[in-house]
Amino acid sequence: MNEYVDNIILTASNTVLEAIERVEASRFQIAFVVDGGHHLEGLITNGDLRRHLLSGGEPADSVLACMNREFRSVGTDASREEILKQFDLGFHVIPRLNSAGKLIDLLTPDVDLATPEAPVLARARAPVRISFAGGGSDLTYFFIDSPGAVLSTTLALYSHVTLIPRGDKKIRIHSEDLGTDEEFESLLKLQQSGEKGLLSSVVSVVKPSYGLDLYVRSDFPVGSGLGGSSAVATAVVAAFNEMRLDRWSNYDIAELAFQAERVCFGVAGGWQDQYASVFGGFNFIELGNDKNFVHALRLEEATLSELEESLILCDSMIQHHSGSLHQKQREAFTQEEKSLAVEAMVQLCRSMHKYLIRGELIDFGRSLGDAWQIKRNLSPLISNARLDAIYDGAIEAGALGGKLMGAGGGFFMFFVQPQYRKQVVQKLREMDCQLSSFRFDSHGVTSWRTKVH
Repeated sequence: MNEYVDNIILTASNTVLEAIERVEASRFQIAFVVDGGHHLEGLITNGDLRRHLLSGGEPADSVLACMNREFRSVGTDASREEILKQFDLGFHVIPRLNSAGKLIDLLTPDVDLATPEAPVLARARAPVRISFAGGGSDLTYFFIDSPGAVLSTTLALYSHVTLIPRGDKKIRIHSEDLGTDEEFESLLKLQQSGEKGLLSSVVSVVKPSYGLDLYVRSDFPVGSGLGGSSAVATAVVAAFNEMRLDRWSNYDIAELAFQAERVCFGVAGGWQDQYASVFGGFNFIELGNDKNFVHALRLEEATLSELEESLILCDSMIQHHSGSLHQKQREAFTQEEKSLAVEAMVQLCRSMHKYLIRGELIDFGRSLGDAWQIKRNLSPLISNARLDAIYDGAIEAGALGGKLMGAGGGFFMFFVQPQYRKQVVQKLREMDCQLSSFRFDSHGVTSWRTKVH
């Protein structure tokens, strides 16, 4: 105990007169009585002393003659809430006792009740997207000359990231999806590495000043065509953002994820995936030479629910590889007819935007088929015989429209009216497609901090 506490501690050998001196010297007008083993026996206030003397007691009497044995105390494990309640009841000094009843401290209203700063970790999760129309117009070499537009939403299928700062400079990266582990002695060693994966590319772009352990896992398969790699990059950037004092905006996070995935890691592709994953929900994304803008859609709950019930999402079981396809598509865009096709996609995207906000879902569902026909004509590599067979089979079974989420493989999405759902589902299963349950996500990327357990 500190010197102040020692000055208001009494024992049976002290007299009432000495108690008067101690109490008067105390800023709280109180003293505490302990036995030889420092167990708290009672307390003495000015009122206790006055009553003793007025009833005929003597100043030379032992303090035991006037001490109050009824007192409140707290244990060493008392919560902040419990202590504050004692202060709020009007007690200005609260004795703290150990499990044996020994006085170990006296708490006053200015006691430090803040918990010591503990090590923290950051977590983040970012959703994948489904694109209804406009894919291809979000490629820089298209919208740099002609405005692009994409209509999309996000699904409650996430990439999950945990970031744990280290006490040293080591950087360790663990991917549950790929079954890989990377380790670098420092950020400089990571940056000097010749072959960086997507995750290490994100770390290289963010440039943390501390060592870290990074853990990544996803709810969706690799090569889904749902913008999964962008969801991963977005979640990693968001986890780093959680550790910053000057936090990045949503546009900052999307652009850093784009830099890591497209520019540094070198996967060719557009801009829609990062924006969709960051902002979440239904968005109309406009892309242009100057700036890109994400416009959130306000849809009626009935429209959202009906669309969710009307869509079927299924895995073609063919892995999607977008990089080489986008590169070939870029070469194709030098042809005038291809650029005209993308412009037609943008116009269709704007029409589908209007259908959606007005709740005209039948027109919206038919337009999905129009979007697919435009998309598949951009390159012979976007579809193949099996994908065409899956699409045609679903349409023949009653689907109103649909489209492939990726290119060359990945997930199909179909719009199906309720009376045709059973036969469409049966047809897709006969073609060895794997149906996937989903719900729309409305939040986009989320991140938070918690204590290291």
